[in-house]
Amino acid sequence: MKLTVDTLDNNVKSAVINIGKNNGYVEVFVSEGIVHLNVFNKYGDVVHEWASPAERLRLSEYTTPKF
Repeated sequence: MKLTVDTLDNNVKSAVINIGKNNGYVEVFVSEGIVHLNVFNKYGDVVHEWASPAERLRLSEYTTPKF
């Protein structure tokens, strides 16, 4: 599986990760302090939505991996 990341030219500057050539994609963006994550299937239908205040993520145990 090859992943690519592009920034779209839209008002929220979302980042999109393509999951393979025909397998859909994940979109992530921050709007008004809310982190949004949407998973789309290969037909462009939203199959999962998630949103959380960015401040909650900073206060929680979510951390970036250390390599």
